Amino acid sequence: MLDTSATRARFDEWVRSPAFDAYFNSIVKPSVYPFVLGGLLLLSLVGIPLGIALIIYGWRKNSARKEARRDAPEAFLGQEIMIGTVVIANQALLHSKGAVAPALLVGEFGNQDEASLEASAQVALQLGEIYGQDPLDVPPDLQEACRLVNDDTYQADRRRPVPSHLCSGRQLWLFDVRLQSDMMPPLLEYPFVPCIGPPGPQGSLTQLPPEVLVFDSKQQFIEHKPPTTPPPLVAPHSENTKAVEEHIETYLGCPESVFHELISTTVHIDVHLVPATKERPWISLVTSGMSDIPMSAPEGAEEWRFAELMIRLPEGWPLEQESLEDERNYWPIRWLKQLSRFPHELGTWISFGHSIPNGDPPQPFADGVPFSGILLSPPWIGGEAFSTLYLNDGTPVHFWSLIPLHASEMDFKLQHGAEAFLERYAAAGYSDLVDPGRPPVA
Repeated sequence: MLDTSATRARFDEWVRSPAFDAYFNSIVKPSVYPFVLGGLLLLSLVGIPLGIALIIYGWRKNSARKEARRDAPEAFLGQEIMIGTVVIANQALLHSKGAVAPALLVGEFGNQDEASLEASAQVALQLGEIYGQDPLDVPPDLQEACRLVNDDTYQADRRRPVPSHLCSGRQLWLFDVRLQSDMMPPLLEYPFVPCIGPPGPQGSLTQLPPEVLVFDSKQQFIEHKPPTTPPPLVAPHSENTKAVEEHIETYLGCPESVFHELISTTVHIDVHLVPATKERPWISLVTSGMSDIPMSAPEGAEEWRFAELMIRLPEGWPLEQESLEDERNYWPIRWLKQLSRFPHELGTWISFGHSIPNGDPPQPFADGVPFSGILLSPPWIGGEAFSTLYLNDGTPVHFWSLIPLHASEMDFKLQHGAEAFLERYAAAGYSDLVDPGRPPVA
């Protein structure tokens, strides 16, 4: 989830730093009146009184600009951080260094987590697909939205509500903005734009550099030191992804779909959905991307620097887009993504037997969900051939299965160790196949 208070603190540092000057100069152009009018004065001695008056006017314009720069930090008081999704933009300009391009963004103010950002991205994609079409040629429920998005002439401070039936009751706005190409990810691969602005039906948005964003991470028991620099907004990609995808298909089956991550920190995580079959009557969710960069494993554990995660769900687990708006259905995907980024963001590692609570003190994953922590275990299917993928250069990538734990089970594991817990867990007849109604074994 976007950490708004930490992001705001980082923004306040940025707007007071010299780095903000370049952005300020792009939106508040320096006045050239004194230079132009000074030349006019030299060319027309008979117009001395008028020339002096115009020079004074230009001087005042420049003074007002200097005052605006000095007062810039206070100008943003009361405004809120938000992340908007690009609907349409002049991409030719956004690919040009130093350019400023008009665009339309979709977004909302308030708490923004992965689920809300992905839902906003789906709305932006839907609006982008009907942009440029004749409203009479689209389905009736999209005609209003089509007229809305086709009115694309930039108007400062304009924001219009997105039709409520497209955003499941959330208040999404369509914002007119001007984007700086130097502050956009390459080629709009990740069309998310951090902004700050006043909440409500009107007001302008100010684009923020991606590095001011701070994302929450789940509390955990592993000792670590926070990184000295923030993680990049756009994650690197490696050649591991194809090998991981082929490994999943070989041992678990062909993925039916992929939950693509639309905004990433440190690593770009996709979650592959392998549906249930007669031979494998369960759903497998498996990550790719976590192994793109090594974890900071301690000395002596270098073999365990690369990993991917998985979780097995009962056949019939609701995974349609509408169902995933309910956290009781979405939590397995959320935990796969969070734990895949967790060691990279915090400069640590996770491996067999590590347990991660949901906060301090641990809280249930969602209303009606009894689990409040996760234990990492070797997969209970596929054997050694599946649990470890060897890349072409011989590097091992280990797959870990997520086992959700009750609070009492977390306590038992911490007191007696992972192996003792897993012995008790297996003796009770359970495996890494999630049983949402199972009672605690400790």
